[in-house]
Amino acid sequence: MIAALLVVAIALPQAAPQQPPRDPRLTAPAAVDPASPAGQVQLAKQQEDRGAYAEAEATLLKARAASPSNKNVVLALSAFYNRQGDFPKTIAALEDAAQLEPNNPEGYQLVATYYWEKAYKDQRVLPAEQYTYITQGIAATDRALDLKPDYVEAMTYKNLLLRMRANLESDPVVKQQLMAEADALRNKAIELNKTRAAISSGNRAVMVGPMPPPPPPPPPPGYEGMAPVRVGGNIKAPTKTRDVRPIYPAEAQAAGVTGVVIIEATIDPAGRVSDAKVLRSIPILDQAAVEAVRQWEFTPTLLNGAPVPVIMTVTVNFTLQ
Repeated sequence: MIAALLVVAIALPQAAPQQPPRDPRLTAPAAVDPASPAGQVQLAKQQEDRGAYAEAEATLLKARAASPSNKNVVLALSAFYNRQGDFPKTIAALEDAAQLEPNNPEGYQLVATYYWEKAYKDQRVLPAEQYTYITQGIAATDRALDLKPDYVEAMTYKNLLLRMRANLESDPVVKQQLMAEADALRNKAIELNKTRAAISSGNRAVMVGPMPPPPPPPPPPGYEGMAPVRVGGNIKAPTKTRDVRPIYPAEAQAAGVTGVVIIEATIDPAGRVSDAKVLRSIPILDQAAVEAVRQWEFTPTLLNGAPVPVIMTVTVNFTLQ
């Protein structure tokens, strides 16, 4: 009898431990479907990171064929071509992305930005090619301005492109006309920014007494005498468009020296580093850090619609692999 009771007791299933109630606010992150456009973009980036560039391009082209109206896929394809240094394919993809939203001026302005970058910063471009890129960039800004006449960024870049085109002109009359058009655009952009700032201030508080005199307009792009402004407050840090990693000195590697070098970088109106000073030093690494930072490039910093030089602090990290 006792043995039978033991058998029954052993055979009875044990009750599962009580789980605490799940917080409905906590949800597991959704996995990305590898067959979705976002999943294929991620896969292409992984392929690119390991050096399988042909596979990455094929994956992006497949994603584009499957979702031809997906703007994110087209922009990912243009970014891939840009990293590969294929400018014609980059522009073609950007044009396609702009056509997916034909009433959005930002797509055409992005095309203009790439043309300006190529014409201004690529020292390998021949004058004839540079002239073509400038002309096409101006046409892109015109398309953006047709859709949004008060588009300050498009005015700013058209102003820059017109000045570059003027510098390539041999006819003094045409050159003067182009510079006058550029000046008019710059001044209009400045006035629009002032008006918007005044409206914004009026919405926040009622001003008492006479309006203070407006600040003087910034000098035209390329003005060498303007003192750089420090990043902070209303002056946003520019975005790095070209990154160059430092060359790790062999003697530092052999000695196992690691750390962070802090540098104060002066960036000119075109976005190039014109000066670099070490603030926090690791003597054996300083020169390599400065040489790398001097090759970095950034988006132009705009103040009242015109590019200005800025000062910002950057860091260069040396770690042993």
